[in-house]
Amino acid sequence: MKIENILKDKGLRITKQRKLILETIAKEENPISAEEIYATIKDKTKLDLSTIYRNLNTLEEAEILLKTTNVDGISYYQLNNDEHKHFITCTSCKKKFVIENCPVHFLEEKIEKETGFLINGHNFEFTGICPECQKKENLEKL
Repeated sequence: MKIENILKDKGLRITKQRKLILETIAKEENPISAEEIYATIKDKTKLDLSTIYRNLNTLEEAEILLKTTNVDGISYYQLNNDEHKHFITCTSCKKKFVIENCPVHFLEEKIEKETGFLINGHNFEFTGICPECQKKENLEKL
């Protein structure tokens, strides 16, 4: 779906800033932070970081974006579509690893029946220690 149509369907004004932010997010394989968006587009436009944050908040409230706050306190954004991803983050090296295939969709119908909610999204992140860091920790113990 075109970005203009997404904004229009949610009743939002179509602005250059919103289009640029959404285009930047759509090009990324993984969720992206406001700072990463700024670094990507700063040479193309005069948008400042506070404008990016305001637009991200508006787009999240309109359910166009999903926001995930990492264990480091940084928020990451991705398009709210069937292709969203979940992650497991290593608490040692802070690397994010993609969890293929959303493990929650099968629970949504059950939760809807139990709660009466109409679920329009979900958001979670696992944390742990990746195999590489586990090996390093085991070597350090020797």
